[in-house]
Amino acid sequence: MEISELKISDNSYDNFAEDYKATKELPIRKWIEDYTLNKLYGDLNGLKVLDLACGEGTHSRKLKKKGAREVLGVDLSSEMIKLAEASEKGNPLGCKYLVHDVSTLEKVGEFDLVVAIYLLCYAQTKDELLRFCENTYKNLKKGGRFVGYNDNPFDKGGDSIEMKKYGFIKQSQKEGRKEGDPIKFTFYNKDGSEFYFNNFWWSPETYEEACKKAGFSNFSWEGPFVDESLKIEQKADYDTYLANPPGIGFSMTK
Repeated sequence: MEISELKISDNSYDNFAEDYKATKELPIRKWIEDYTLNKLYGDLNGLKVLDLACGEGTHSRKLKKKGAREVLGVDLSSEMIKLAEASEKGNPLGCKYLVHDVSTLEKVGEFDLVVAIYLLCYAQTKDELLRFCENTYKNLKKGGRFVGYNDNPFDKGGDSIEMKKYGFIKQSQKEGRKEGDPIKFTFYNKDGSEFYFNNFWWSPETYEEACKKAGFSNFSWEGPFVDESLKIEQKADYDTYLANPPGIGFSMTK
């Protein structure tokens, strides 16, 4: 299977910022991703939080609403940040935003918590993955935590056609998968349109090694978890997702 390559340096999210924002309304975002992340966040009251790869600011705003004292969102895409700033202007919460590539991010503050939702899996090389981790580390207070949600490196590979009922398909090499191989996500909008982007596969050991080399400790893969408030029959709707999860949470400390 050939997967078209899309370089993160192309700043490609500028081309479909509105479409990607719409995916934040998919049920899997709320019942699995958000639920898993909230378990990892713990009590946010009074915390200073850095949201890396913040996109259009959906999670930055959720962090603020859950009690974070300060939230700074950082994203490579200027169009995504424009959407985030428009949301802030329309309903001010106090979130601030910065257009910047995390791989070259300097110290912008000392944060209690750094959140990265689908950031690490955009590293195209091991060196770039290490820079993501190092630049995260330098922005954390001692004892601070780094948590997030990522492409699942434990998945079985291949074409996850069965995930289309959740609004997307994930495609990757099933046989002979190598470090740095592209992973293609195609999302399907309610109006029938679709768009895609790539991230890259790294083994669990490579992720863990990069985080440890950057200085982190207590690395752990977490979840994914489905919201316990759902009724039994509603939880069953996500059995397919949980049987071979395309995403997974993680947590570590400085």
